[in-house]
Amino acid sequence: MKGLPSGTMPDNTPAIGELGRHEAAVEELIVRARREVPFYADLHSGITSTALADQPTCTKGDLTGFGPLPLSGRPLSDMAWVSATSGTTGPRLFIGYSYADWEAIGQQYTHIAEALGVTPDDVLMNTHGAGLWIGHPSLNELAHAAGAGIVPVGPTNAEQVITWLQDLPITLISATPSFMRVLVETAEGAGIDLSSLPLRMGLLGGEGSSTELRRQVVASLPDHFRWQDMYGSTETAGPILAFGDPTTRITTALNVNTDYFVVELLKPDADEPVEPGELGEMTLTTPYRTGSPLIRYRTRDLTSAIVGERGISGLPLAQPLLGRIDDAVKVRGALVYPSAVEDLVVKALPTGAEWRIVLTREVGGNDIMTIQVELDDRDQLKELGSEIRHRTQVRPVMEAVGAGMLERFGAKAKRVIDQR
Repeated sequence: MKGLPSGTMPDNTPAIGELGRHEAAVEELIVRARREVPFYADLHSGITSTALADQPTCTKGDLTGFGPLPLSGRPLSDMAWVSATSGTTGPRLFIGYSYADWEAIGQQYTHIAEALGVTPDDVLMNTHGAGLWIGHPSLNELAHAAGAGIVPVGPTNAEQVITWLQDLPITLISATPSFMRVLVETAEGAGIDLSSLPLRMGLLGGEGSSTELRRQVVASLPDHFRWQDMYGSTETAGPILAFGDPTTRITTALNVNTDYFVVELLKPDADEPVEPGELGEMTLTTPYRTGSPLIRYRTRDLTSAIVGERGISGLPLAQPLLGRIDDAVKVRGALVYPSAVEDLVVKALPTGAEWRIVLTREVGGNDIMTIQVELDDRDQLKELGSEIRHRTQVRPVMEAVGAGMLERFGAKAKRVIDQR
């Protein structure tokens, strides 16, 4: 990478939707990718322009048939690290990062750690899985960049993690929101008070979470604890794409890393930018990536820019993610985002109670959206159903199930069951 020095982001960091100082690097990337990467040679066939706006967008689904590392034109032996997607929405996508890429990731984490206030006095308990998942090695790089200690426990049972949090001077924890919920629920069930822990920050990501879930988790942790959203994916090299504001207890806006990425917010159904402040699909280009470059790669994640504002990092701001286009389900012609249902359900349920969306189709073709909740109060169940109908424009079937009857999730949660 044509590197930037450590420290705060430069004053000329582009806004969302702008090329800024990356323009020349992007043109060089397009030429190189067409020459070295078969996928881009095919996708850009017949296009002579090197202007970013003239290039087609692409998604993970477009990469089928271009080999195990479809975004790379380099041999596997050139890669410092290889990771892969989870495979929950299709075949696993392998992404390779060259040695220069991995060094650049460390540089970005130097900026991010400084913005978050991570110091050499911190100790990170990393509960993300290692192996092919990018979250574990990527967040280790954040700790390395800050000179912090690491306790790499990986996925393990909640009881053991709680014991370690009590016995060790852990100040940071990386986890999925679902696992944080399990930790709090397990501690409450065992009569353990987590409010006196030295834990001060959660580096949380890998899945969406509602505002109400965050509030419930934070309420059980020390007063100084901060829920810190970390946003990224395998394709981005982990959560270096965006992060929340550490001055707030719960993330209210995302600092978007336009120092390293060119970030566009595009219409989901057209390769055109949305109007400033409108909801759009986050689309990425990596001007300096050599291992597996991205050119107008659609993440499927929806957000909107907070126009004219910057975070303490100097980066532009966006709203917390609404959800993924792929997660939206069509019910009787209406698009329903599970995150909208979750926000209402978690607020209504007792702490630790679970829920599901079950989609079925009756004879004749009518869709049925059943909301299963661990809730005994029939009046509250009816009121919740009315709120969901108002929010989603779909009348749900509300079904109460016994406490503890629905599966708990230690990693990514799967609460939408489509049986149509």
